[in-house]
Formats: sequence, structure tokens, C-alpha cells
Amino acid sequence: MRLDHVQGARIRGLRSEILFAICVVDEIFAQYGVEAVITSGIDGKHSRGSIHYSGGAVDLRSRDFADGDAERAVAKVKDALGPDFDVILEHNHIHMEYQPHEQ
Repeated sequence: MRLDHVQGARIRGLRSEILFAICVVDEIFAQYGVEAVITSGIDGKHSRGSIHYSGGAVDLRSRDFADGDAERAVAKVKDALGPDFDVILEHNHIHMEYQPHEQ
């Protein structure tokens, strides 16, 4: 991911797990000919108590995918990152968060 593909999002303070996940996302999105663009990091308006504010989540642009490819890319990202990450295709973006599950 190039820093010019951070669309005004504040990424300073992101958790190391999210930074790792962004590298994975970048590789998977490239398989679809799509640049991974972070649209929100620790900034933006999110629900009260959102882990965006503590650096545990990012939003990614989804509009550049061809029909059906965003769903396929999200499935690949989920598979690659495992159960400690939630990756959700919202109506206008992809939300990704590090949410470790207790064992």
C-alpha cells in the first residue's frame, strides 16, 4: 500500500495487527486489479465506543471492484486473516477490525 492511497485518513496510532492486515488486504485486492485505499482509520464518525478510535479498525474503499469481486475479496481476506479479524462488506465500504476472540 502506498501512502498516497490513504484518502485523508488518520493512520498514525493503528495497532500493529491492523497494519499487518492492511498488507494482506493490499495483496488480495491486487489480485482483482484494485488498489487498497484506506478511507478511515482513527478518524471519522463511528459508533460510540468504536475500536476505530483506539486504532483497532480501518475502513477500505469498495467502489473500485467489478460486480461480485468485493464479496470474493472480502472472503479471501477473512480466510487469510483468521477468526481474530472481522471483515465486513458494508453498503459503501469494507470495514476491517482486529477483535481477538477469547479461547
